[in-house]
Amino acid sequence: MSHLEVDPALLAHAGSRLREADDAAAEVAGKKGELAALADDAGHGDLTDTVHEFMGSWAHGLDCLVEDAETLAGMLSDTGQVYVELETSIADACGPRGAR
Repeated sequence: MSHLEVDPALLAHAGSRLREADDAAAEVAGKKGELAALADDAGHGDLTDTVHEFMGSWAHGLDCLVEDAETLAGMLSDTGQVYVELETSIADACGPRGAR
């Protein structure tokens, strides 16, 4: 028989850490304009074009990562909450100290 254990606190912690990483990624993405300005100031057209092309692809990938992290963080938090509610419901149904 398989045995399943879930630690809702760890699920919540993992969701929280993902949200922190998501916030950091969003902050970096917000610096795109500053990074582009630095490339523009380099004074070399090919370099500027290459940096802008890279940043466009990078920003798209980062946006996808942020979206996935937000979704996963929400799922982890929701799973922990549902587990606590279910465990409480089962404990309540069994009566005091599991007695019937």
